[in-house]
Amino acid sequence: MDEKALHKLLEIQYLKGRLDELHKALPNITDLDRSRELDQRLNKYYNKLKSVDETAYHLYQVEQANQRISKDKSKKFMKLLLEELIPHLTDNEKIQKVKQQISKY
Repeated sequence: MDEKALHKLLEIQYLKGRLDELHKALPNITDLDRSRELDQRLNKYYNKLKSVDETAYHLYQVEQANQRISKDKSKKFMKLLLEELIPHLTDNEKIQKVKQQISKY
């Protein structure tokens, strides 16, 4: 592998890391202006990734979609499991905690 190819791979890894960090921060932002600022930064890094390597850009999009699908499946499974657990609980405090957790899903 030559130096140019290595540099390209390292830049792709860097951009993917920055995008992952921004995606993690986005759900926690409640300020609309801050959210817009993060959206602009996300677009900047997506455009940069696409300009560096379009295949990496599309693979990252697929990876993000697969992560969302996996999270949704896990949430549905946990919700069903918690709902199944409620009839077996006797402590009202624990029942309320479980119901509260279910409402988050």
